[in-house]
Amino acid sequence: MLTRGHRVLAGVVVTGAVVIAGIGFAGSYAAVRDLALDKGFGKFANVFPIGIDAGIVVLL
Repeated sequence: MLTRGHRVLAGVVVTGAVVIAGIGFAGSYAAVRDLALDKGFGKFANVFPIGIDAGIVVLL
């Protein structure tokens, strides 16, 4: 059984992981979107990074 301290610590770890994942996604999205725009993907460049990140998650 988890103590109150363990639950708080787990909450802090999960919150930190979500924040780090969000920062990573935002940076990845911006970099891949810019590259896709440079390569002439047009409007598709806005959704292309989501597909790349989703593919990474699925393969992991």
